[in-house]
Amino acid sequence: MRTIRLLAPSRLEMRETDERPAITDSTVRVDIKACGICGSDLALYNGRRDLSGEHYFGHEFSGVITEVGNGANGLKKGMRVASELVKGCGRCWFCRNGMQNYCKSLNDALLPGGFTEQTLVTNTDAYSFLSPIPDELDDITASILEPANCAYHVAMKANIQPGDSVLVIGLGAIGLVAAMILKTMGAGTVIGADRSKLRLEQVRKTGLLDVIDTSEPAWMEQVKEMTAKDGVDIVIEATGAPPVLKDAMAAARTGGKIVVPSVYFGGIDGFEPLPIMRKELTIIGSKGPAPQLKTDGTSAVVEKVVQMKDDLRKLISVYEYKDALQAFADARSGAAIKAVIQFS
Repeated sequence: MRTIRLLAPSRLEMRETDERPAITDSTVRVDIKACGICGSDLALYNGRRDLSGEHYFGHEFSGVITEVGNGANGLKKGMRVASELVKGCGRCWFCRNGMQNYCKSLNDALLPGGFTEQTLVTNTDAYSFLSPIPDELDDITASILEPANCAYHVAMKANIQPGDSVLVIGLGAIGLVAAMILKTMGAGTVIGADRSKLRLEQVRKTGLLDVIDTSEPAWMEQVKEMTAKDGVDIVIEATGAPPVLKDAMAAARTGGKIVVPSVYFGGIDGFEPLPIMRKELTIIGSKGPAPQLKTDGTSAVVEKVVQMKDDLRKLISVYEYKDALQAFADARSGAAIKAVIQFS
């Protein structure tokens, strides 16, 4: 079985192994077709997260179920599935208080994760991390379902009103997909912002968003000109760089809203919190993924991904397994917006 292992920060290894975890009553076995590289994977790779406590590597995957334990939640052998938090237990404090995204750690749900040809995935009546893939989605595009779920959670936290202006700072996959979803929900002007010349050029080529270079001194004035307002209604701060939160507070209009899906490492020197009161800003954290279900119990995110599939495909760079190390290098440098490794 082919696998990609992270041995230590900046040390990846591709190897063949006969190791195959035994299936249990509470798991299903998935043959991985494709797995995307997440920012949290890069945090492990870059040494920003402690590797010693991690049981899995890779969680943005698509594949086929080859073996089932108890077969709960309607999953059966031969089904095409993709990773997405579908169901929490409903009994823990988090579930009872509307925070199902905190119900269970992925450490308890995936073994050994998506960067291998096979993984076990917890699937019970109380918890499920897999959604069936409709025929309209290919395996590569389906692998973006989990980050799309995170981005959908961001959009829901934004509580968009028709015509609201939106500034997305940080044009990685989460920021871009959140911007695309907000447009489908009725946002007016949607602006992307980043300081990476490479990333800005990539996004311009997709034609998905108007973009602004935040390394330019007058970039904030450009935002105000584009929105014809003294700031934007909603700012999505998706860079992961703590000092950018100050820019988000400056860009938001009085009474505006800032949604923060960023995973910050470190603090902000000289942070000035006064604008929170002076401008009556609302600052909301967004930790995805979270169950996003329609009234019939099916995933609203799957439906949204099918709706946006052609545009989502523009964000993906596909790498064969033999080029996996290059995929990580390109994800690390920003040369790929969303790097996806294809196993078969």
